[in-house]
Amino acid sequence: MKRQLSKNVLKREYLVNKLTSYQIAKKYGCTATWINVLRKKCNIPALKRHERKEDMPLSQAQKEYIYGALLGDACLKKNTDNSNAYLSIGQINLQYVKWQYRIMKNFVGSKIKIYRKQGRSNLYYFDTISHPNFTKIYYLVYSKGRKRINNGWIRNLTPLSLAFWYLGDGSITRSTRQMRISTESFSREELKLLQRFLFKKWGITTEIKPSPAKGKFLMLFHAKERDKFFSLIKQYSIPTMTYKICGPSNWKKWQRGEIKYLGQNYLGRGTNWKRILAKLGRTKSAVSRKASYLGLTGR
Repeated sequence: MKRQLSKNVLKREYLVNKLTSYQIAKKYGCTATWINVLRKKCNIPALKRHERKEDMPLSQAQKEYIYGALLGDACLKKNTDNSNAYLSIGQINLQYVKWQYRIMKNFVGSKIKIYRKQGRSNLYYFDTISHPNFTKIYYLVYSKGRKRINNGWIRNLTPLSLAFWYLGDGSITRSTRQMRISTESFSREELKLLQRFLFKKWGITTEIKPSPAKGKFLMLFHAKERDKFFSLIKQYSIPTMTYKICGPSNWKKWQRGEIKYLGQNYLGRGTNWKRILAKLGRTKSAVSRKASYLGLTGR
């Protein structure tokens, strides 16, 4: 049933309660189009998306996520000097993007989008709404339009932050089993700040090495430090990303006797996993990966 809607009532619902035209229409039994016509007739200004949520703070998890993701490919953008910033996310792993979308969902006004380019993997992306919350972080993290590591930024990092930093830009080198994170966006001096923070906060020692890109740098974690790092972040992941977070048993060097034992006892689908894992002291994924590398097909 259609309920009476005066100018004062509409103004209260729209500007004070900050309901959308659709929500008001549903509440009063009319159409959103009629609500918009009435709003304009009563000279009630339209609210921008961030104005509806201007009093809504970021959750602690959202803050931790943002500070970590910004160390990688995530970025904050501002269209003009006087506009609010928004967070922009884009990656090729759809499930990973969906995970980030769920974290920021109450600040996102659209669905995940797809950018397709011939001969390349699809890029999945989304942008949040512009909001003062993001503007505050923008001015902490950015200087002259570029992300610059500073103490004010990195003191907000937590294990959850480190997880998103690594999952976005980290990898394991096959030959040395060392972990590295692509940090080419930052100068050596900035990375030294981060290096000191990781050691002081969690006792993790890192090495700053030249990147293949001239004048750029990578952050390297040797085996012991890699395992310390993984112990912090292993609880934060999703199934499609767990291959990047492995325990020490996945990376310890294979001995000749182990390889011989694997060759004699790996039977493909018929493998006695309980026995073989107990003998080798490794995870199933590590054993499967080695069997694949050796070309073992079972019998």
